[in-house]
Amino acid sequence: MAIQTISLSHIAKRWAEALSNDEKINTFCEKHYHRKLNLYIGYDEADAPNEEDCPCAILLINSKGEGLAEQYTYTLCVIWGIFQKSVTRKDNIVTYEGTFESDELGQLIIECIAGINPSYPVINIDYECDNLSWRPVYPGRATLTIEMPHVIGGMIEY
Repeated sequence: MAIQTISLSHIAKRWAEALSNDEKINTFCEKHYHRKLNLYIGYDEADAPNEEDCPCAILLINSKGEGLAEQYTYTLCVIWGIFQKSVTRKDNIVTYEGTFESDELGQLIIECIAGINPSYPVINIDYECDNLSWRPVYPGRATLTIEMPHVIGGMIEY
């Protein structure tokens, strides 16, 4: 008996393609940074993206659960970063604009991924923005899990 399976790299490539072609993400990045989102599948700490590569997103394959279960799960992580030095002051309120832009880009990323294949929904999102450590680079991170039903005798396509 052959076990149904799909590689995490296949899903990562599909997500990268969708993110690259997403109109809302492209419009947002062009408006704020005058360039498209740079996408990376995998990560090399020795050659990590830096300020000049922002806005960027890194797709990391994480884990999968397959076998004889009724539902298969696939988890990948997306890390994004934007570069923004802008600070606005209005009376006694100081706003670091990168805080909002990073969150807005993160929201667009998860909306895009959630819409890739509604037949296989995103069942869990663990989302966070890091607004303290890296200013003027504002990173965010989301770990997303999709679920696919186990179908006897069928192939998994995503």
